[in-house]
Amino acid sequence: MSRLLKRFYRLVVLASLGMAFVGCDASMQGTASRPNILLILTDDLGNNDIASWGDGQAPTPTLDSLSKRSVRFRQHYTDSTCSASRAALLTGRDPVAVGFQAAGAGLSSDLRVLPEALQGLGYRTMHLGKWHVGEALEYRQIEPGSQGFDYWLGYLNHFLMREPGPDGQHLRRRPSHTNPWLQENGQPPTQYMGNVDDVLTDKAIELIRDSGSEPWFINLWLFAPHTPYEPSPEFRQQFPDTLNGRYMAVLKQLDHNVNRLLAELKARGLEQNTIVVFASDNGGANLARDNNFPFAGKKFTYREGGVRAPMLISWAGRYEDADLLEASTLKDLYPTLIALAEGEAEEGLEGRSLKPLMDGRQQAEPAQLLWAAEDGSSGMIYGLHDLLARQTYFRGAEAVLLAEPMSPPISRNEPVMVEGRDYLSQAQIEERMVAWETRVRRVPLTWQAAGMWWPAQLKGRDLQRAPIFGGYSIGLALPAWSAQGGEQVLVDQPGVWSMRLDGTRRLLVRHSGVEMASSPLALNRSCNGLVVSFNIRPAVTTPFPTKASARTTVLLNGVMVLDSAELLSRPSDEQVLANATTIGAAADGSHPFSGVIPPPLLVGKQLSHATSGYDAQDMLAELCPEK
Repeated sequence: MSRLLKRFYRLVVLASLGMAFVGCDASMQGTASRPNILLILTDDLGNNDIASWGDGQAPTPTLDSLSKRSVRFRQHYTDSTCSASRAALLTGRDPVAVGFQAAGAGLSSDLRVLPEALQGLGYRTMHLGKWHVGEALEYRQIEPGSQGFDYWLGYLNHFLMREPGPDGQHLRRRPSHTNPWLQENGQPPTQYMGNVDDVLTDKAIELIRDSGSEPWFINLWLFAPHTPYEPSPEFRQQFPDTLNGRYMAVLKQLDHNVNRLLAELKARGLEQNTIVVFASDNGGANLARDNNFPFAGKKFTYREGGVRAPMLISWAGRYEDADLLEASTLKDLYPTLIALAEGEAEEGLEGRSLKPLMDGRQQAEPAQLLWAAEDGSSGMIYGLHDLLARQTYFRGAEAVLLAEPMSPPISRNEPVMVEGRDYLSQAQIEERMVAWETRVRRVPLTWQAAGMWWPAQLKGRDLQRAPIFGGYSIGLALPAWSAQGGEQVLVDQPGVWSMRLDGTRRLLVRHSGVEMASSPLALNRSCNGLVVSFNIRPAVTTPFPTKASARTTVLLNGVMVLDSAELLSRPSDEQVLANATTIGAAADGSHPFSGVIPPPLLVGKQLSHATSGYDAQDMLAELCPEK
């Protein structure tokens, strides 16, 4: 769904609501009675960064008080990095399912995200603060305004908080909490004076004061306590001038801003009709102190310290002072908030509503949680937490498997291992990873079979359907073929990329002005499995300088016929990504392939025979199953 179609849908929904209000006072009352939602997401806040959740040292009296009167999710899971967690929260899906591993180009416009679902319930939606949901910064469709927010003020990621370049373009620089440059509704950045979270909290208070009768959703994504540790002078002077002292000052300033928000809700008489959510995007960095205590590990890992953090949900008079020990995840927030707003979440979400648990009803928790991310080269890192056996597994970039007992829910004393259970073997973990990736990595697309006047087409998921960022693989099951008849097209997405067979039986792959040719193909089987994989990495200046790189590989029936390191890039015009991907002919119907091609398989991962988890052999087996 394009940005224009999304806006049209928004207008239709509001018009429908307005017509309903005219005809039925009960409908108006139902919309007006929906609770407001204030979602506060912190950045790198670990379990030990709230005093009552950890060792008691954090200066967080407001958060301790909020925790006492909230539903406390004592075994809550995130992802291990910013972008992946935020994508999960917005979509209710595993990050790899929507193209984030851990980074991604952005969320495709046909994904119905949380703020859009709330708009459909009559909410005014507002985003404040860090975004970091997509690296394709030149594409307007990745911005909050194209993802269901009526208003937004913030920064697309924390490396864009300083002054832009002389022509207004984004420049990645070391972030700062002081005097940030912020964008409002997609306009060029403007500098704001003061601490960034103070500025954002001021804006949130202003929006609360100016709110009308319609329910509102304020998505406040703060920067604290992310590095660099730059508290305002009034807080810094209260602690020693050490790394730990500055970190404690950052926590106190964060606590103070939460207090300001809660005080405003109370002053406006909104406590009884506002859901307050407080969470973190991942575990802490463990730089100034052990801010993930009692968990081992830290941000960027799938050990518990990287993926377990506090989460609180408070709705005065309805949901207060309760400990929930069952596992919860950030992707559960989407269906949970929709349920609390008396709506129905769309089908197909991987997150589950936590409302039954909050209401005191029994609900089975997932048997396991899994994560995956690219390791920065051509490999993967994985995490698996077995909630039945109470065991965790993490395999990092060095491919070393770390198996550990699972910690119990916070403030709960119980055995950390199920008696009699042995750790899983490497083969058992691999089997679980393959099964999981087979399910979540498949990109769901709309298939239109070929007709008399048009070729077969794939549509949907514009930012995942084409190879433009990170890992990508497409698999085709081709019938036996000879080179008679000249050039024949297998795949064509105008303005983005194409694949065709020439008269010498070579496969020609064209992408961003680069053409790569395979060795001659022998399509002599009744079913020939063709797996084409890409990994496209743009240059990065901050925080870890890396050169642009790309790799394109083609496997035919398991044999490598093309391996290229030619640099590729995504199109500068985001509109071409909406062009349908035609299969078996060019977009205009010319140069048709002489056989019938069934719907392709498409996954968001670079595949080879050596890939951990779901690999090229798995895709080949799906394309051409043995009879």
